[in-house]
Amino acid sequence: MVINRNASNMNRFTKYIGAGIGLLSGAVAGAQDRPNIVVFLVDDMGLMDTSLPFVTDKEGNPVEQPLNRWYRTPNMERLAAQGTRFTQFYAQSVSSPSRTSLLTGHNAARHRTTNWINAESNNRDKYGPYDWNWNGLTSGSITYPGILRENGYKTIHVGKAHFSNMHTDGRDPRNLGFDVNIAG
Repeated sequence: MVINRNASNMNRFTKYIGAGIGLLSGAVAGAQDRPNIVVFLVDDMGLMDTSLPFVTDKEGNPVEQPLNRWYRTPNMERLAAQGTRFTQFYAQSVSSPSRTSLLTGHNAARHRTTNWINAESNNRDKYGPYDWNWNGLTSGSITYPGILRENGYKTIHVGKAHFSNMHTDGRDPRNLGFDVNIAG
């Protein structure tokens, strides 16, 4: 996660967003007293799949790994230099629980989306959790984008959504607090 405090750089960066980006919540509110917030959720990206080191030593200093020298991600490096880089984070083994946790701040045990959500049918089998949340997020869910929007931010979602099944209103990120949805 990178927090970018410069609106013009954020606007320039949005031109380069590609299909690999899973989530973008861009705050482009006019007030300069609030930081712009850019959140990336990238499926199957490892700690060393960028030229920007995310592995840290005991003091929290970045430690370059061999694969960091393989990749070239100068825009990521630039954003990190201007903002804050978070290096301790946790994810589920599949996308739906991770996405739901990121948007709500709750872990999978609390929001009960503990597996990937099949868009067309409930994919809980006889071994699946009894009270699992196949519906995922709905318009009634409290989400970070919703809270940001209520506080004057412009929120944008770009890329794969996968926040709920196709039979609920949560299938459209605009019902979850995003002002704009591109792809999803």
